[in-house]
Amino acid sequence: MNLTFYYDANGAGNPYFKYIYNSIFERFVRENPQHSISQRQPDSMYQSSPGGMSNFQITNSDNNKTILMSFWDRGMDAFEKGLGWREYEIVQYIGGLGIPLSDKEIKDTYNIDHCSFQYPLGVPNSYDYIEQTRTAYEPDQKINKAIFVGAIYGTRTPLQEILNKHPMFEVLDNSHGYTGLDYFQKINQYRVSLSFNGNGEFCLRDLESMGLGIPCLRSELLSQFHNPLIPNEHYIRATDPCSRAWFTYSTMDIKDVADQYIDSLEKYMNNYEELIKISQKSSQYFDMYCRPDYIINLFFNLVNINALEI
Repeated sequence: MNLTFYYDANGAGNPYFKYIYNSIFERFVRENPQHSISQRQPDSMYQSSPGGMSNFQITNSDNNKTILMSFWDRGMDAFEKGLGWREYEIVQYIGGLGIPLSDKEIKDTYNIDHCSFQYPLGVPNSYDYIEQTRTAYEPDQKINKAIFVGAIYGTRTPLQEILNKHPMFEVLDNSHGYTGLDYFQKINQYRVSLSFNGNGEFCLRDLESMGLGIPCLRSELLSQFHNPLIPNEHYIRATDPCSRAWFTYSTMDIKDVADQYIDSLEKYMNNYEELIKISQKSSQYFDMYCRPDYIINLFFNLVNINALEI
């Protein structure tokens, strides 16, 4: 087959995307000398389009059949018209965030084989910072609050306003200047890490918290990873899931969402047995499934290159 690997070899500013993309390409070339293989840089840096910064695709140049692997926040974009995907016949789709449909629903609706995937950290040196920061989790040695540090936008704004009035929440926006190692050291001081839904429902604070072994309080996830994150085992279930697997909670009353966060935290904050269990389970999950080399190997376990020939 004449295969074109279409991806941003510079990793779109995410050093772990760069490592994963290039490692997959180099390994595939080594292991498949029978194919004619080339690499193409994206023409556009628009995230959702073919070759978008968070997308990695393999196309058979003879028939346009394509395998797409994506870390893009709005994974359903690959099924939308007008973004350039109509030029390709996607036969397998690995990953994508913010997807409220099951693999079966995607197959039944779009006739595409979908496989949930895993996600790496995003900020340079994050894995090193976690190794430098994490310690054995002892809840009685932590500040008796749930901490959030990060960008405030959309429905995060009213949630921040409500939760900051409660004595067990501390919500800090980026103006407080916690970055790099300081950021991880700040989170590690608290008994619970607070996460809000991001653009892909999942938020990097989920993985950062898990890496530190700090129990993460977040809304139930509707979209899922290849290795499922189980509520109240890998994270503290704060609220019902957002029906769109997004950050908008458009079908929910935001005051009710905040109240669910409060009720859940009050239930768990002093339950040391449950907190320690979640700390251990989440830390184990991070070490097993969230590191780049695991994600690379998982791709090769999931990809069906023969689908490009059919």
